[in-house]
Formats: sequence, structure tokens, C-alpha cells
Amino acid sequence: MSTAIANHNLNKKLAIIGVLGALTVLFGLLPVIGYIRLPWGLAITLLHIPTILGALIAGPLAGTCIGIIFGLTSLYQASQSAGGLDLLFVNPLISVLPRMLLGFVAALIFIGLVKTRCPKALAATISAILATLCHTLFVALALFAFAGAQVTTLLEGAGLSAFILILLPNATAEAITAGIICGGVTGVLYATAGKQSKLSQKSEK
Repeated sequence: MSTAIANHNLNKKLAIIGVLGALTVLFGLLPVIGYIRLPWGLAITLLHIPTILGALIAGPLAGTCIGIIFGLTSLYQASQSAGGLDLLFVNPLISVLPRMLLGFVAALIFIGLVKTRCPKALAATISAILATLCHTLFVALALFAFAGAQVTTLLEGAGLSAFILILLPNATAEAITAGIICGGVTGVLYATAGKQSKLSQKSEK
């Protein structure tokens, strides 16, 4: 790979990290944008979607970097919290670490699926769904690993399994939403990239 191509790829990844990182901060600071409130009272967060998109488009390093931004946004929100579980996210091992893993895992799942010759748009959809569910599990494990006593007290004695069951409805809705959005966005990007590649090949002939 030439230096020019390497620099181009690096600049592209930095641009993706910058745009999706800024979108993450916007979602975090303006909850009315970062959340979809459904008629039956369920609130679905969109905060994890830029991290997954970055991982799918630009790879594990970009996904991890955007995940760090996601985690720092969560940490800031926790610092403004009045109490409850939200306050526990001032610990970066709870707020930042699971979000770093989200981006990294999303990229690894996607790369693995593509290697099995799964169509990229379908691979992106599946990766987004699985990564979102993994993210919920990472957050739950981090909470019990680093603030287990406080979590159990706040949940009136409920353990990890019960906590995951409580989170499951939201996690499922968020996973489906992520799958639809990430699959749609990446599908358009891959289709556009394919057309551009064909045009460039024709022009070279």
C-alpha cells in the first residue's frame, strides 16, 4: 500500500470518527434527539448507533474511538445526575469501558460475518443487533463488577440475572432499531461505493 493511499485511508477514518463522535455528543447533550419515545412508554436510545456505524464503516479502531466518546458523554451525564443508577456511571470502568468494547465487538462480528461471504448489508444488520445486545450485557456486568453492592441496594436485592431481564425489553427494541438504521445506512454506502468503483473501472478502459 502506497503512502498516499495509507494517508487517504487514515484521513477518511479520522473524518468518520470526527463526524460520528460529534453526532454522539449531540445525542448525549440533547436527549430529545438521542431518544425515541414510543407511544406505550418505552424509550429507545440512539446513542450507541454512531459507535456501531463507525465500527462497520471504518473498522475496530474507529469503533473503539467513537465508543470512548460515547462513554465520556455517558460519564458527563452521570456527573449531572441527582442519584440512582445513573450516578454510578461516574466510574469510567462502568461508563467508558463497555462503550469501548461495543465498537470493537461490532467490528469483529461484522468482519467475521463478511469472511463467511455474508452480504455486507445483511452482515451490518446482524452485527448491529448482536453488538447492541452485547453492549447491554457489558453495561450490566460492569455495574455488578465495579458497583455491585450499590446496584443490589438500588434494585432492592435483585441480582445480575434479574437486572438483565429488566433491561431485556429495552435492549431488544434498541437492537432492532440499530439493525434497521445501520443496515439501511451501510447498505446505501456499499451500493454507492460499488457504483463508483464500476464507473472508475469504465473510465480507466
